[in-house]
Amino acid sequence: MNARAVEPLLWPSAAELTLPGSKSEANRMLVVAALSGQQVTVHGATPSDDVRHLVRGLATLGFEAAFVDEGRGVVRVGPRGDRVPSGGEIFCGNAGTALRFLVSVAAITPGEWTITGDDAMQRRPIGPLVAAWQKLGAEIEDTNGCPPVRVRCRGVPRGGRVRMAADVSSQFVSSLLLVGASLTEGLDVEFAGEPVSPGYVELTRKLIEQCGVRVAVRARGIAVAAGYGAVPKELDVRGDWSSAGVWVCLDHLTRSRVVWSNHAVRTGQPDEGLFFRVKKIPPTGDRTIDVGTMPDQFMNLAIVAAHRAGTTRLVGGTNLRKKECDRIAVMARELRKAGVDVDELADGLVVRGGRPLLPAVIDPENDHRVAMAFAMAGLMSPGIAIADAECVAKSYPGFWSDLETVRTQRRCVAVVGMRGAGKSTFARALAERTGSAWSDTDARFVAEHGPIDAFVAEHGWDAFRRHEGDLVRSGIAAGAVLGLGGGAIETRDVRRALASCLVVWLDGDAALLRSRIATDTKSRPSVTGAPVLDEIGTLLARRNPRYAEVASVRIDAALTTEQQVDIALRELGHPCRWPGKSSSEP
Repeated sequence: MNARAVEPLLWPSAAELTLPGSKSEANRMLVVAALSGQQVTVHGATPSDDVRHLVRGLATLGFEAAFVDEGRGVVRVGPRGDRVPSGGEIFCGNAGTALRFLVSVAAITPGEWTITGDDAMQRRPIGPLVAAWQKLGAEIEDTNGCPPVRVRCRGVPRGGRVRMAADVSSQFVSSLLLVGASLTEGLDVEFAGEPVSPGYVELTRKLIEQCGVRVAVRARGIAVAAGYGAVPKELDVRGDWSSAGVWVCLDHLTRSRVVWSNHAVRTGQPDEGLFFRVKKIPPTGDRTIDVGTMPDQFMNLAIVAAHRAGTTRLVGGTNLRKKECDRIAVMARELRKAGVDVDELADGLVVRGGRPLLPAVIDPENDHRVAMAFAMAGLMSPGIAIADAECVAKSYPGFWSDLETVRTQRRCVAVVGMRGAGKSTFARALAERTGSAWSDTDARFVAEHGPIDAFVAEHGWDAFRRHEGDLVRSGIAAGAVLGLGGGAIETRDVRRALASCLVVWLDGDAALLRSRIATDTKSRPSVTGAPVLDEIGTLLARRNPRYAEVASVRIDAALTTEQQVDIALRELGHPCRWPGKSSSEP
């Protein structure tokens, strides 16, 4: 099988993406909407493999369910019609969420149904969910505790109270809750043991209530009342925080700034908490991280652990061994393949990080989240390739396209320094070497307003600085190299704007600067009123602290342009290479 090579970042990214809609939200919305008795249009349900399986499964069961606009993820769902099938097989691939939700829908849908999946899915547990339905009176059986599941529904179970084990998968609880309002007595689920991933049960509760269903939460269980209230005709799926996790961790490790247009906060998606949690992980020292509340981020956090200098214990992930693959074992094996010192725990990993990853072909065992996590590693370490790369379509069909956007849309590089330091020459050379766009604020000012000395003579320095600030802000763009005038950093708003950039300071002493501008003292007016050559020392004393304040990299202006570009590429890319901060960073 061909492997997909990942080319490392040249320097930190500044990309804007549109993430897939949350499959966790989409599949829950689709089930509740279909059972509500109303026709509902769901927007933002990205056609990932998991969502496609759920939609096809509902259609097989006789519900109205179809994409009406795949590009925008628009799905129309509605109740069963007059002419409905009396049975059939529902194939769910390796989509655990879809299969487990569809088992419960099949249990209340008249007919004979077989719900199954691929070889990996047929090894994943389903027993607790099947046992719960048997207690509720359904005629249902699994295969040695796993799919295929066979259902003979001759009459819809009435519902009532059921006790079930919730310590294997929260999806079992959610599956029951999603159909509870369709039962004449509702459904009261009592937990035997602490539920794993309780955040997903809470997400289910919120989405059920969004469709007018009454839900009561108890200390050891949750109850859903019979019947639906006001069901919205339109439902919107928010951006997927589980998919965003790879970019959140990349930002943390590389100083990248990846954002997404369908960003939403306070979604109830458990993985939203990663955004705040990862910021608290220090680059060095020993650390224990409990992944129990966000198990889908275990893989990304293992890559973070490999990059930090110290021992990281990832714990609380017992159920990860029963996902698309044994995620604990696979991550341990593939990290070792890349040279990482790692031990397996029953519920996680011990990772001793801080050494460069070795080139490796990663086998994700058809697990989308393993593949994406190691793709992130490949953006920082050369020689990483992902076998079976298209497995990411399970949750994130556009992942590889987005990864290329992240790789090529680099943070803007701003070049600062005194007049005569060689900013324009350096900026042009850096842009040419890296295939970047470049511009110079002084050149743009002249093109728009005429010679600087004439403008200052007529309007004054304050007016010039205001226009200069506008040019700086408008020139900051992903992938651009921007040269600034020597005094631009004296303006507070410009210094604030440069916080989004990687800033190269070309630092030259007074003698070098005087020698370079000695033949051109008239094109720019004096700033202090003293002769241009005489004021250089004064300006250096005033501006150097400001240059140091904004600079990411300081480079000697006396070096050749080629040497400067070599240093800039090394230093700008340092946080994307291997761990810790460059000594040249502020």
